[in-house]
Parts: sequence; C-alpha cells; structure tokens
Amino acid sequence: MKIKAIITIALIISAVLMATKVSPGINTEQFREGKYIHIDSMVIKFNKTDADVQIKYNLSPFAQVYMFMFGSKHLEPKIEEIFYDFEKIEIQNIGRTSALIHVKDISRQNNEYYLHDSRELGVSPDVLTLIYPDKTRQNIEHAKATRDVFYEEPAKK
Repeated sequence: MKIKAIITIALIISAVLMATKVSPGINTEQFREGKYIHIDSMVIKFNKTDADVQIKYNLSPFAQVYMFMFGSKHLEPKIEEIFYDFEKIEIQNIGRTSALIHVKDISRQNNEYYLHDSRELGVSPDVLTLIYPDKTRQNIEHAKATRDVFYEEPAKK
C-alpha cells in the first residue's frame, strides 16, 4: 500500500512540474541556481530597537507542491537562512506567498537615537523597503544587506 501512495505522489508531482514547464505564466529564470524561493519584496518596519519584517515571495512549482502537501512549516529553515545575520528572529506567520517575522534588537539605543548596523541578507529581494518610526520610507533595489542607519522615535503629541 505504501508503494502505491509513493508512486501516486511521484506521478502527481511529475505532472505538476511538466505542466508548469510548458505554462507561459511562470518565469523559471527567477529560480535559477537551485533556489526555490524568489523574494519579491521585503519591508522592515522599525519600532524602537525591534522591527517587524514582511516578505513577499514566489515559490518554484516544486516548492509549491511540497508546501501544499506537507505544510508551510518546512519553509522555516529557508526563512531563517534569509535572516542568518540577524540574532533574534521570531517567525510569526508563513503563508503561501508571504511571511511575517519579528526581529528583536535589530537596532541599539544611543541616547535619543536608535542605531541599526548593516546586516547581510541570505537572499536578495527585488525591493527592500525600510520604514522608520516617523513613517518615512527608503526603497533599495536588489539589496544584499540592510544599510547603516539611525533614527529617532517621533515626538509624542
């Protein structure tokens, strides 16, 4: 009975891969070099010394089938690999096309300012957006790392 199930799963995966290979809607170039995830955008929203990070991604067809069959929990190691240079990350939610991560101590406080030292990213997103507490934004295309920045908490009204 187990062999039939394995053969059936293998046939389903093969059929899906064949279908996606001939379908015009998928750009397989973005999955070259054995990578099964392509980061479209990453938004880092600073909040004092911590930050919330939202990433939006596309998975290769094989990874989509794998995630459908076995769940999104298996993407956690890849998400952690993207943030390998960050010390304290907490994956809050992983979806089909996005994930939400909380990063503790991404910055350090120095008097009234917060300082963020550059950190390398395991995968380069198409667009990295930094959102500071005063709501200003900075977009960086094809970033390999975050930038050294400082910011302050907006004045309370």
